[in-house]
Amino acid sequence: MPAVIAETTRGGITESVHHGVVVAVDAAGDVVASVGDPEHVVFFRSSAKPFQAIPVIESGAADAFGLTPAELALCCASHAGSPAHQRQVAAMLAKLGLTPDDLQCGCPLPMDEAEAARMTLGEIPRTPLACDCSGKHAGMLAVIAHEGLSRHDYLDPAHPLQRRILAIMAEVMRVPAASIVLGTDGCSLPTFGAPMRAFAAAFAALAAPERVPIGAGQEHAAALNRLRAAMTAHPGNVAGPGHFVTDLMAMSDGRVAAKSGAEGLICLAVPERQLGIAIRVLDGSFRAHPDVALETLRQLGILAAPTRDAILARHPPELRNHNGWLVGEIRHAFEPKGAAVRA
Repeated sequence: MPAVIAETTRGGITESVHHGVVVAVDAAGDVVASVGDPEHVVFFRSSAKPFQAIPVIESGAADAFGLTPAELALCCASHAGSPAHQRQVAAMLAKLGLTPDDLQCGCPLPMDEAEAARMTLGEIPRTPLACDCSGKHAGMLAVIAHEGLSRHDYLDPAHPLQRRILAIMAEVMRVPAASIVLGTDGCSLPTFGAPMRAFAAAFAALAAPERVPIGAGQEHAAALNRLRAAMTAHPGNVAGPGHFVTDLMAMSDGRVAAKSGAEGLICLAVPERQLGIAIRVLDGSFRAHPDVALETLRQLGILAAPTRDAILARHPPELRNHNGWLVGEIRHAFEPKGAAVRA
């Protein structure tokens, strides 16, 4: 039976529960902590972006086009689509001699509420720059431009760049490429289905690439270190102001690199402990992420209590009604329910 990892309360009783999986893997590839089934298969979604960005570094495109650390962070991002994010992605494309029309990520409303309102009201047109995945697509276009690959079909899983990325994903997740279930992500690029354990292993490679085995990401150490450094130096470009992953990276002074993914996934890289952590809320929601992620870090002895408390203060596990009254809370359940993280 799936493990309960969080619950919500109202009036002093449990009103609903969130089932999920929590798994931590070290650089050797061993599961050192878990709740639920580490072999549960889901899609990596946007949490895979740091690894999809590896060719941007290894192809030489990042240096050839002078991509900055802030722009490399956008290659790993699910950004909010704010005007600042859009300007930066447009600047990346200009360095490549391309325009927003070359992006094939679609034109969803941005997560930035003010910008989304302006688009909804017709004050400004929709643009692929506002898509949360536009930085990832711009990074891929940088590789394509640098290597002279075809641009019109870069979404195709059979495209040379996508085949290269699939091979990288198999390495860092430590699974055979043939076992990866390919799906189509929201931005139309391939996404990767694999066990939760594999996602944690990939983030262990992001955390300490020199310490993972050859064939499990060590060959990509220079790129992974550079991308992780870009993410933690520019956390606002990885998500945006007020987002949990941004605050976690900023307020932990880069000791944790974090990346969320659609359908309730969040993955963490902890360099000082050489750990990767993957957390999935199986109902696809995100509201339990702050409390569950910070409790997982607490149980694993990661981050000082004042730091965790300060982050949680920015993302309190409270339920408030329309009048702002405190009516309940969202709280982790894997310790009191007897399914504690085993460290």
